[in-house]
Amino acid sequence: MVALALVAVVWTGCAHRPVERPASITIACGDGDFYVTALHWKRWTETEAVATGTGRQNDCKPYCAAGRLHTFPLTIRLSRVVQCVPRRREFSRIAWDGVRLTGIPKAGSETLPCSFLKLRP
Repeated sequence: MVALALVAVVWTGCAHRPVERPASITIACGDGDFYVTALHWKRWTETEAVATGTGRQNDCKPYCAAGRLHTFPLTIRLSRVVQCVPRRREFSRIAWDGVRLTGIPKAGSETLPCSFLKLRP
């Protein structure tokens, strides 16, 4: 009897490329105006991944092209493992929590549907 190796869980995110423990994650896929860099992974398991890093978000005031980039400490949590592509398990949910330098809490989450996570031919 041969034991099958458990395939590692990956993150595909906006880039649609599977990666373990990325150094940065873009949260706002459409315009890239919200992302987190300098990720330090505290945990990467078969069900959850947790990291701390530096959140960077454009305030888009008066509009995004003229907006100012704000930085703040941020915690990222990846969860909800799905299998959309054979032999690849992916985190489909990202949640973030932090406090901007202005003291305003910044928290939220996003769930990526399976069709979004599939690699396109």
